[in-house]
Amino acid sequence: PTDRPDRQETHGPRLTPTPAPVPNLVRPRTPVMAGSAKAAPSTAMVLFYFGVWYVINVAYNYTNKKALQVLPLPCLMAAAQIGAGILYITPVWLLGIRAPPKLETKELLALVPVGMIHGVGQLVTVLSLQAGSISFVNVVKSLEPFFNVIFAMIFMHDYVPLPVLLTLVPVVVGVGIASSADMEFTWLCFACAMGSNVFFSLRGVLSKVTMKAIRPESNLGPANLFGVLTIIGFLTSLPLALWMEGGTAQAQWDRTVAAGQTPTALAKTIAISGLSFYMYNEVSMLALDAVDPVTHAVGNTIKRVILILLSVVAFGTQMTNLSAIGSTIAIIGVFMYSIAKAKIPAKTKAS
Repeated sequence: PTDRPDRQETHGPRLTPTPAPVPNLVRPRTPVMAGSAKAAPSTAMVLFYFGVWYVINVAYNYTNKKALQVLPLPCLMAAAQIGAGILYITPVWLLGIRAPPKLETKELLALVPVGMIHGVGQLVTVLSLQAGSISFVNVVKSLEPFFNVIFAMIFMHDYVPLPVLLTLVPVVVGVGIASSADMEFTWLCFACAMGSNVFFSLRGVLSKVTMKAIRPESNLGPANLFGVLTIIGFLTSLPLALWMEGGTAQAQWDRTVAAGQTPTALAKTIAISGLSFYMYNEVSMLALDAVDPVTHAVGNTIKRVILILLSVVAFGTQMTNLSAIGSTIAIIGVFMYSIAKAKIPAKTKAS
């Protein structure tokens, strides 16, 4: 059309119109500089991370529950699972596949409480999976963001706006409904799953606090941090497990073997559960590093749905209609909270 300003004839200098701003629909990424920042991962690589994350997570939960069904020694099982991670991370560091951390004594000592919390957290998590179903444990663990908020306020003075806090209400309500209607509900399972929320939320918040005092040259990225916490967690969990179950472990092992389980097959199941526990945590970090928090929140929500389906299909867990409704409400609430929190501006979080 000839009536557009940029098409009209003028007697003065010809002006170039300023283009209208285009809405930014894609998360901005910092341009890649030679030798500085790494390129953004491709879509195929992101899908690969998420696929591997789901597969390994399912493998962990499946093998863990299978082992607990025939060998009810959850504390020793948890310690063995943490220890299996050491069998993975030690060769990775020694062979130079990944540069090991270079921690000073004071930095290592600062990480000891966090590692101890990690070890105890895994103990109560496996205890909860021994006492109840995978589906119910994952419903209760959807309350973990609630404790994240509390500990972030206490230790980091990170206050979440009220509208974001309100998204946690459906989580609390959903867990309450699911708990009241779950056919396999036990107070031991509920208490241990809640303990898992407390310990792992505290581990996450204290890790962030402690990392502020770690030197950049210590080479303690997220993957190496998890490796260090694994070693400390094993040294913490093993004595506790031996104290709680060491006296009955041999007799229970003999009963399991006498019931038809071969030692080789049993050891293989425990080893797979341990290695998959470590690997799914590490792949989860890679997935988080590859995408924005909102996408990771969506992926984490899908993971919980997959685990609930695994419990129903692989282990025959029966869910009442009310339990299914409560589980759905809780999972949707976690998703809403994750999306809302990811949208908080940085200035609001700081204040």
